[in-house]
Amino acid sequence: MALESILCPMVLFLSLLALPPQSSAQAVSGSVMSSAGAFRTDRLSPQQVKLWNSIRKIVLAPDMDGRPLHPTLYALWREVERSGHVVFVELITDKQRSSNIAGECLVEEFDPTGHMHAFRLRLFIPTIERAFAGEQAPQEGLEFVPFRGLTHQERYVKVLGHELAHIANMLRDPAYLHLLREICVEQNAIAAGVGADGKRLSDIALKERMNLVWPQVLESEKPALAAEAKIYHELLQK
Repeated sequence: MALESILCPMVLFLSLLALPPQSSAQAVSGSVMSSAGAFRTDRLSPQQVKLWNSIRKIVLAPDMDGRPLHPTLYALWREVERSGHVVFVELITDKQRSSNIAGECLVEEFDPTGHMHAFRLRLFIPTIERAFAGEQAPQEGLEFVPFRGLTHQERYVKVLGHELAHIANMLRDPAYLHLLREICVEQNAIAAGVGADGKRLSDIALKERMNLVWPQVLESEKPALAAEAKIYHELLQK
């Protein structure tokens, strides 16, 4: 497989795809393997594994009739889990490593044949916990799904659902993956402050370039936001 990262900027309470710095996941002596198929917890500490298991318990919870209590969330989980691809889970619990990012996912290893990609999925726990719970007006066309009425664990689950929706749509639709890759090329250039020719751009030129890619960013967020909104309402019906 060829190593390939897919990245985009993050906004508070809402995650796109992002390029993290060189992985600083905590080293854990004795790998801790997840029993949930594609979801690998090798990078989690024992305490973080407990937290992940509490999240997983909500995802897989049945109702009184034995059906999924949160069907949208459950369906996304199972789709990714059974896809044949691998998802490495990272829970950022250190406040010093958390900023305004709620969650992120990226392709760590891209398989040109499409048979087995390796994804990294991160949840930034301190950010999720301190996020404003109420309704927020859209910002430059980007909508927000509230946290009001959710416990801390349910907040984590809602952000997880957003990330799973991105991964599921990448696996489902090559055009969606291509869209995200195009966005990320642009975001790389903007982050580096350069134009297509590699030369430095002024602040005004960078803003103009961002304005050109922003409609694509909004388009890429639609399926993840739609899934997140459904998951939020399912979590409220407890």
